[in-house]
Amino acid sequence: MPDTRPNILILMTDQQRADAMGCAGNPKIRTPHMDAFAASGVRFSQAVTPTPVCVAARMSFITGHRAARTHWMANSALPGPPPELPTMMTLLLQSGYWTQGIGKMHFRGRKYGLRNLQTMEEGVNHWIDDDYIRYLHKHGVRTRHPKGFRDLLYFQPQTCGIPVEHHMNTWVADRSIDFLQEHTRYRPDQPFFLWSSWISPHPPFAPCEPYDDMYDPADMDLPNFADRPIETLSPTLYGNRARLDGAHHDPNRMRRLRALYQGLVSHVDDGVGRILAELDALGLSGNTVVLFTSDHGEMMGDHGLSQKNCPYEFSVRIPHLLRWPGKTEPGRVCTDLVSLLDFFPTLIEELDLTYPEEHGPLTGANLIGAEGGGLSQPRDAMVIDYSQKAGRWLSVRTHTHKYAFFAHGGVEELYDLENDPQERHNIATEQPDLTAQFRNQITSWEKQHGLPNSLEADTLRIYPGPDRIPIEQECRTVSLNDGPWPKRLPENEQHTIETYAEAFTRAISKETTLSPDKLSIDQYKKEILQLGPYDSGGESLEGTPWEDAWNKA
Repeated sequence: MPDTRPNILILMTDQQRADAMGCAGNPKIRTPHMDAFAASGVRFSQAVTPTPVCVAARMSFITGHRAARTHWMANSALPGPPPELPTMMTLLLQSGYWTQGIGKMHFRGRKYGLRNLQTMEEGVNHWIDDDYIRYLHKHGVRTRHPKGFRDLLYFQPQTCGIPVEHHMNTWVADRSIDFLQEHTRYRPDQPFFLWSSWISPHPPFAPCEPYDDMYDPADMDLPNFADRPIETLSPTLYGNRARLDGAHHDPNRMRRLRALYQGLVSHVDDGVGRILAELDALGLSGNTVVLFTSDHGEMMGDHGLSQKNCPYEFSVRIPHLLRWPGKTEPGRVCTDLVSLLDFFPTLIEELDLTYPEEHGPLTGANLIGAEGGGLSQPRDAMVIDYSQKAGRWLSVRTHTHKYAFFAHGGVEELYDLENDPQERHNIATEQPDLTAQFRNQITSWEKQHGLPNSLEADTLRIYPGPDRIPIEQECRTVSLNDGPWPKRLPENEQHTIETYAEAFTRAISKETTLSPDKLSIDQYKKEILQLGPYDSGGESLEGTPWEDAWNKA
């Protein structure tokens, strides 16, 4: 007997802001396929990530548990072995689904119930560790940084020289379509779970042609509150400002960065359209649940910050589109407070999966508990948490307010989201009663769901702040975190990839807003000279257009 349970398709981006879709009200981005998909299902307009960083968010997504239960508090875990928790993939695999992953998972070398996984990861140690780099090698694509330059250019404008047909965004769509075709032909009676996961639009912002010139920088808005005084930030967030390396004070460079970011999103959108069209062509759409989402957002210069890791809207809000044939109302916009924690409980309830009692309960709820899509019982608030010790912060988001507590310095922030959606005016001291109410709420939550060492008796632990607030120039940095696989190629295979000078020269060749005097070349050189020949990180700028600046640094 054929198994008539629905197939499940997850389409996930990395670091996509909730407003980076036309259907979310952004008139300056072209995402026709995401928009059409939203029109065919329900868009959760107030969806958030439980923890705004890659690994922690994804672990919560697949297990349905908060960071303190998974032990992944950020991109690193608590000491000791993480607990073995059931995942949506393990339960589906045990119940007869074929479970397939394609692209970025950030699972640190594990599969967590995926029957098969075709990898495309960041920070690769050896080229044979990554299926996408293997693909490029097989097809003779001579590249050194196929996913963009990190290190010095991590949050700087750049372009990718890989032809569009071989670009990483195209690869995810191609492999997903291959899977759909092969599964339908050879396993037609078995339901599938397919997770197609893009790195884009995560930095580095390096789209290929034609997406690198798809948007005119002159049409891009400048960041909101980019001139936020550093003394109003929690010390926890100094690093988010530092990684910009001054970009938030350079309007032309910032507009170019935003244009490149949108180019990456539009490239993913084309892939989404191709995958969904293949579902239609194979006759699968009527029995396939599709979720489009992201692990977290991106500040993109707002508040003078880069990356995620912070409690502000563009970091924690995510796109969240769900189409469940026969159960979601086409075109519905749901304002329920939902998160990545809710999809696993939805599958458990709707597919009648058995979740082991010893690992429960899950904190999420069914996304289609209400007719047409939405929660059966409304939520008054969502808690978002991040990291541990001095880096820990906790936030409560309601429909009307956002409260955040930062352990480093004991900083409290409170925003009226109805009247101040850009979170420019901290009213924590102006409304002490409301602040105390949220503080009590988050303290109770930490006792029940968080980290015991974040509490002192019945209060949130505070770590002393810095002796002084750094000036802007001091709050600039370069972090070396690129994968070392090019350095580790055998000598007789080095000719198969670009030299560092070739790759760097190509990456900056179109970037008229970028010059070495704008970046922390001296700090970069200092760190590079401390590396061993096979260490992670960048290399000398000798032989590049910036060689003089390197020599003078």
